[in-house]
Amino acid sequence: MKVATFKQAGQFGAVDVKPDAPRVLPDGTAAQLATRYPGLAEFGDLDGNYNKYDGHDLTGKSLLLLRNGGFGDLLFLTPLIRYLDEKYEHAGIAVGCGRKYEGVFLRNRRVRRVHTYPVRLKDFVSYDYQLCFEGTIENSKDPELHAVDLFARHAGVHDLGDRMLEYEVDRGLANKVKNILRYEFDMKPGDVKIAVHLRSSSPLRNYPPGSSLRVAAALGLGGAKVFLLGTKRDWDEIVGVDRETLVKLKNVTNLCGRFKSMDGTAAFLSKMDLLIGPDSALVHIAAATGVPTVALYGPFPGAVRTKYYPDCITLEGKKRKWLGLKSCTPCFAHGHLPCPKAKRDAASPCLRNLKPEIVLKAALTVLAKRGSVKSDA
Repeated sequence: MKVATFKQAGQFGAVDVKPDAPRVLPDGTAAQLATRYPGLAEFGDLDGNYNKYDGHDLTGKSLLLLRNGGFGDLLFLTPLIRYLDEKYEHAGIAVGCGRKYEGVFLRNRRVRRVHTYPVRLKDFVSYDYQLCFEGTIENSKDPELHAVDLFARHAGVHDLGDRMLEYEVDRGLANKVKNILRYEFDMKPGDVKIAVHLRSSSPLRNYPPGSSLRVAAALGLGGAKVFLLGTKRDWDEIVGVDRETLVKLKNVTNLCGRFKSMDGTAAFLSKMDLLIGPDSALVHIAAATGVPTVALYGPFPGAVRTKYYPDCITLEGKKRKWLGLKSCTPCFAHGHLPCPKAKRDAASPCLRNLKPEIVLKAALTVLAKRGSVKSDA
């Protein structure tokens, strides 16, 4: 983390900043600002302002936890927050994060306050302890350690106990979703509602769009009401991929771009009977809201992300061995560029090898277990 002293007034995202009012922000953000806007601010280290938390007794004390995002990463913090709040009888826990992700904590009764970046230095130092999680996942030397356990260990906690994620759906948005399903889509009691998430934030983790559409088409033909989730851009890029499947879609509704916030998407997801999707925030929101999931993994082994989710079937794509060469999965690759071995659809080969028939079988297994459909539907 860095301390930035801005030299002129302006806006940092949706936050007004003033000259000589020091702010705390992540290293990566500071580096981007320094490169794009040289001279905008002076940057320094936290130095003596950082009283790092490491398992201290929080009785009568306050603690600020900081992580830049994204949505799933912040949800991984919630078991730690619950543990500390219960152990120290409602400890004074606050969180600092990016503004677009603050919805993770705004309705969490265990979080006393949410700060958004850049956090004012005077607010930062007002807490007895602080703990920054920037780079904790990315720099881990144990890539098979679940992020929930990784965050707990970083905080000096080794007896975390319950590892389920916590997320409170906005009640107003949830009521809107009920009306949308009832009046716009004529949903009736007993109708099976399935969400298919088309894209993650990283192309490395994306399931091939044509395969997603074929799974959605099969479930729709089986009588389920299927809703495609993602951004408008996701849909625009997918339209030209598999026109043959698109024209066969029945009981499948495109909602890409419909919800303008993650909170809105989460509210809709919470009313579903099943989510099918790649390694993304929605998989973790589904776990936190009790929605059964079929999660599709490739570069990362699924257990690293989903082993604490009781209603999740995790499927892993594998890069086939060829000419005696070993499989390249899992590769634990991060980033916002497609796999170098990807084809035109930008999907990683490991996920392309996860056939739609396998995903469909897993979905039917989940639904049959819950009594939603017959397994031979």
